[in-house]
Amino acid sequence: MLRMTRSKRTLGLTLAANLVVVSFAGCAAQPEEKRYPIEAEVIAVDLPRKLLIVKHGDIPGFMPAMTMSYVIAVPKEAASLTPGDKITADLVVSASKGRLEKIVLLEKAKPNQAPATAS
Repeated sequence: MLRMTRSKRTLGLTLAANLVVVSFAGCAAQPEEKRYPIEAEVIAVDLPRKLLIVKHGDIPGFMPAMTMSYVIAVPKEAASLTPGDKITADLVVSASKGRLEKIVLLEKAKPNQAPATAS
């Protein structure tokens, strides 16, 4: 039968207790994220700053319709967007920060057509 000395047993219990504390601390450090599906119109794209300015409708349980800028989680998803494009995306909110993920183009903006000239 193996016999553990008091110091080894104390060391083992101390290590186990520290692992539990670190585990809980790691969980507490993760802010809770909420996801909201949105439909929006692109107002402006600022890829160097990784921002997308959109005009979105009401987001039930979160905010009324408004125009806001959001961080783009994956900038290549917004690389081909232009003002007037219609998109869907997931608005991911944690603490006071919001970012757009899973950006999908629904409808490309109609190009401005020059008025017909009278002949």
